[in-house]
Amino acid sequence: MQRRKFLSAAALLAFKPDFSKAGSLFTPSVFESNDEDNEAYWKELRGMFTLEKEKVFLNNGTMGIMSIPVQQAVEQAFRDTANKAQYPGHKDDLQKIIGELIGADYTEIGITKNVSEGNNIACWGIPLKKGDEVIMTRHEHVGGCAPWLHRAKLDGIKVKTAELGKTAAETLDNIKKAVTKKTKVIAVPHIPCTIGQVLPVKEICEFARTKNIISCIDGAHPLGMIRFNVKDIGCDYYYGCVHKWALGPIGVGYIYVRKEMILKTRTIHVAAYAVNDFNMSAKPPMLGDLVNTGNRFSYGSFCGPIHEGATKALQIYKSIGPEKIEKRSKSLAKYLQDHLLDFGNKIEMLTPTEDISRACQIGFRINNGKEKPNSEFVNKCAKKNIILRYVGENGIDNIRVSTHYYNSFEELDILINEVKSTLG
Repeated sequence: MQRRKFLSAAALLAFKPDFSKAGSLFTPSVFESNDEDNEAYWKELRGMFTLEKEKVFLNNGTMGIMSIPVQQAVEQAFRDTANKAQYPGHKDDLQKIIGELIGADYTEIGITKNVSEGNNIACWGIPLKKGDEVIMTRHEHVGGCAPWLHRAKLDGIKVKTAELGKTAAETLDNIKKAVTKKTKVIAVPHIPCTIGQVLPVKEICEFARTKNIISCIDGAHPLGMIRFNVKDIGCDYYYGCVHKWALGPIGVGYIYVRKEMILKTRTIHVAAYAVNDFNMSAKPPMLGDLVNTGNRFSYGSFCGPIHEGATKALQIYKSIGPEKIEKRSKSLAKYLQDHLLDFGNKIEMLTPTEDISRACQIGFRINNGKEKPNSEFVNKCAKKNIILRYVGENGIDNIRVSTHYYNSFEELDILINEVKSTLG
């Protein structure tokens, strides 16, 4: 396989951005450039990040790196709070930009702290009784499955798992086969945290509707990675975050609840912003109706500065261009997968190779006869400042590599050489 010619790995790691010019370098004209096939374009955007130059960071699936403008937005908002006594009251800016990016009306969006919170809102808000079934997969994050498993203990619902297939069609067929007359909910990830496989969520939700089954999609990864539209997907609930691929601050998530489902969702936790009217002087004390928007799921005091940072991160995402970012990040992932496949049966590829089932995360195992080669490999790479993610949960046992637009082909060559060295 012919390799693309770029800067050497040594030259890349020696590159140190000039942060003193950050204000002038990263203007909208740079974001709007049509020269995204030029590696120099992405190298310039890499200068927005203060990531230590010796690190090869390939774990965006756990946490994305905040850019300089996002850091500045958070810092400025904290200063305003302290210097101007500026309390962060609720506004709709963040909901509006999330709604725009995922194809929802902003009134269907609630702001949460993380994906797990959104998952809990859906899990506990859906009316279920003992014996009702929920279909999930074996590839769930603990925050994705724990609420449902806990409800199974408390309320007697039944959680079943369907296996992921090697293709989208096979995955859809496996989920269909798992459904029975008792199935009330299908709760699956759009892109699981394990091997990065893109599930056919639109087809899954279409099938769910034909069976009067509620659909819940764990969207921890797609926002900032791939383009998607929740209306096109047709799900009832979709919950995600801003701190992974959207490169926002940790501590900001969101939940989309389809408008027709808002009033049907039992809301357990409420406070300011969830209600418009209450009166403790009335006899008896009175609470008005909950608001008929996603705000009923965004309740109480929140950290305004990180909301400002999240909004800035999504503005940058829009400015660079979701299509450009998706194309760039996918090209890096495909480059890695193709080169790993060159190792033949020394590598067990877990992420499907079909385009519709692959995005920007590659999961694989090393077959070298050792008992714990995958976790050992990740630890070995960490000592060399190559940051990956080992997925040991649920016996999946794989190495996960996440590629984002600030990564480079040279960084992937560094990783590929480490794999080659380990295989011997």
